Amino acid sequence: MKAIFSFLFLSFFITSAFASDARMPAIAKADTDVNIPAPNFSLKDLNGKTVSLADYKGKTLVIDFWATWCVPCRESFPAVKMVMDKYKNDPDVKFLFIDTREKVEDFVPLIKKFLADNQYPFYVVLDEKGTDGKMDKTYLKYVMPGIPTKYIIDKNGIIRFKHVGFVPGQKPEDAAADVEADIEQTKKQGL
Repeated sequence: MKAIFSFLFLSFFITSAFASDARMPAIAKADTDVNIPAPNFSLKDLNGKTVSLADYKGKTLVIDFWATWCVPCRESFPAVKMVMDKYKNDPDVKFLFIDTREKVEDFVPLIKKFLADNQYPFYVVLDEKGTDGKMDKTYLKYVMPGIPTKYIIDKNGIIRFKHVGFVPGQKPEDAAADVEADIEQTKKQGL
């Protein structure tokens, strides 16, 4: 009986821990993907120009992994735009949107239309196909559980914060404040 009670208590504790984590705002948590060097990449933007992580050395970089079909990604964008607006005159903070895991072959027109329709000034690069033939090579390097996922990288190329997902119903102002606080902390850590 004591063993059954212990098992049930432990099961309840584990279930509660995961359930509460799923309801928490998408803020950076201590995990193995933080305080490590960001995996390098070299990707093409929507105009065919090659962009790499090294291009952002000396800057605080926010990388946002997303896809056109991803509803939580789209729901997070008003908050991301607020953050971008705050830092638009800060030459030391940059934003890069990595479109990944698209499910259709001709996705570039979808991206362009989405950005134009919503007047998003996002600088988008395209993930490459991995060995499995899926458009997820860089996505897999960053070892994400899903999208949207945002990484905040310091000027030395170290991942300082990771935001996974988007909380349904969260006010854009609150989500933006979380990311802004992490950008400020990252700027201090990278000194």
